[in-house]
Amino acid sequence: MIFKQLFKTVVLLLTATVIVACGDSDDGWSPWESRAELEDQIVGHDQTKLTGYTYGDPRYKYEAIIVEGNEWCSFSKNSADSSTNGIVGETFTLYLSVNTGEDNRSAAILVKYNGGKYSTLLEFEQLAMSQNTSYDRTWGEQPAMKEADNFIYKTYYTTVNGKRVRNYSICYDTDKLVSQWVAYPVHQFYEYKGTGRTDLWAFDDTVWTGSPGNWSSEYIPTYPVIDKSLQQDIENGAYGTGDSRGHMLPSASRLVTVMANAQTFYATNMMPQNSKFNSGSWVKVEGWVRDNKCSDTLFVITGTLFDTSNPNCRVFTSKGRTITRPSHAYKLMLRTRSGSTGKNIKDIKSADEIKAIGFLFENSTAGNSEPRNAVVSIAEIEAKTGFTFYRNLDPAIADKVKSQKNFNDWNF
Repeated sequence: MIFKQLFKTVVLLLTATVIVACGDSDDGWSPWESRAELEDQIVGHDQTKLTGYTYGDPRYKYEAIIVEGNEWCSFSKNSADSSTNGIVGETFTLYLSVNTGEDNRSAAILVKYNGGKYSTLLEFEQLAMSQNTSYDRTWGEQPAMKEADNFIYKTYYTTVNGKRVRNYSICYDTDKLVSQWVAYPVHQFYEYKGTGRTDLWAFDDTVWTGSPGNWSSEYIPTYPVIDKSLQQDIENGAYGTGDSRGHMLPSASRLVTVMANAQTFYATNMMPQNSKFNSGSWVKVEGWVRDNKCSDTLFVITGTLFDTSNPNCRVFTSKGRTITRPSHAYKLMLRTRSGSTGKNIKDIKSADEIKAIGFLFENSTAGNSEPRNAVVSIAEIEAKTGFTFYRNLDPAIADKVKSQKNFNDWNF
């Protein structure tokens, strides 16, 4: 540990001077900043690949060196290579062994530029083996984990422009066969229209390729695996109850690639939803959500309530699956007030910089009402569900942020 701290100090001294590569001018100045980053700072116990990105002047080379974690990290899939190099602007791949231990472990990669004149230290952590090993993230939309034997927490990833990014996260209830909540970011990045609505209804972890009229599918389970028997069978039509297969993350918010959109048609993203409500006030709020995207990212949570005293909450059988219909559906929204602070939510220290709001609807024809009348605070939904939402908010401002419900604060 002492060596590691000394090493970090040296790296900081090296990088604190000027992190640029040499250019055309006599003094070697260049407008390109030399830097590097990893796609994730925390990886699951079973993640075996991690991509690194280099940025800067493409006339120069970089060298990446594993300085901690050599025993389980390598730049080669089949051998123990502790270093690699390439042209600045290229990516590099780290190959990881599965962590079967009970403790998290960390690694550090030193990326050097221009013959070692400038450098960046990249660190990441691989979580210990557990059912929900990949859950812990600093994403703004992430709720706190609430332990229950029937809950599975999972994040779906997709690839956009060669970069692995999150699509959405779920708390899936294996007793009800409906997610308790789905959390996702909303940003123009995800809505760029690289595809249209795919309507590729399928079980979780079905991978699609091809094009409309010529689709090909393959089932490639990812950890944690949600067995098909524990999912709604929605592949060949709706429930037969008159309810819609209601998206929790809407298709229209994921048009960037075929797979990003196809994942919104997974059974784990569906709730049985009153058809008039689904096509009425619910769609209206979904549109409002997209209207409020911003440069900083809008963080959204869609959830379900199961009030057994409400006649809209009932158990039914569809295609051999026993499903619990939620009595209510809610949607929560949180973002920076200006929309362009460039800050991570966890780093914001003033509640006045953040705005938040929620909507709670009965899952019925009566629930298809004016959304303005369905406004609630995040705190009210927390009280009803027992979940802690937006857990990465600074605790000093969380209560004040979660008490907000000013309809006029938003672009509705």
